[in-house]
Amino acid sequence: MINTAMPPYDRWPAEFPTLAAALLTAAERTGAGYVMMGNTYGYGQVNGRFTEDLPMAPVSVKGKVRAQMWSDALASHQAGRARVTEVRASAFLGAGAGSLYNFTVPPLVLAGEPAAFPGDLDVPKTWSYLGDVARTLMAVTQDDRSWGRAWHVPSTAMISVRDLTVRLTEIAGAPAPDLQPMSTAELAAIGQTSPIMAEVIEMMYSLDNPDLLDSTVTEQTFGLSATPIDDVLAETVKAFSPHA
Repeated sequence: MINTAMPPYDRWPAEFPTLAAALLTAAERTGAGYVMMGNTYGYGQVNGRFTEDLPMAPVSVKGKVRAQMWSDALASHQAGRARVTEVRASAFLGAGAGSLYNFTVPPLVLAGEPAAFPGDLDVPKTWSYLGDVARTLMAVTQDDRSWGRAWHVPSTAMISVRDLTVRLTEIAGAPAPDLQPMSTAELAAIGQTSPIMAEVIEMMYSLDNPDLLDSTVTEQTFGLSATPIDDVLAETVKAFSPHA
């Protein structure tokens, strides 16, 4: 059983625990292996690379929700009630990715319009391609070594939002992007009419600082690797370009 479902971003604290508990109960009662799709929120703010052996130390409401979901599932596994594992990704990228970047940047810069993105545009980031996420999910379901721990999606690291966007427009043959930082005050103003964007404010720590997912263990265990970033961006251009 693979769980990639989630409530709307602004309703995580109210609805995610109930959803997670129901799915964990189903796994316990049926004996089905339970694969959770997660992210890095539970780690909190990390000085360095995110590795799977880091403790859960959330500093946000949504991070506490994610951490508790994993803690409950792991406790069930350790008690012998279920087989569980979690696949964790960083910022999603690629056609169809429901990510803050996809929502706010490609549609505008590929049309030659100014765009804004919250946080520091020049700190290094990790980007998880949806295709690599899917491959990792499938790999852990088919290997008994996966149970009882978390795995990181092989992802493209050390590319800032600005450099990523420049490369996106280069691949598209579009003008150099006019990309500006979006302040917390601007986010708050947008959040007056967009509850989803309002929720981004508490995650500013992750947008202002490096966010580097280390996937070495996953790559070595399952023989997976990240899709080349130019291939991912070419797919993104095709999905968003007004001339595609």
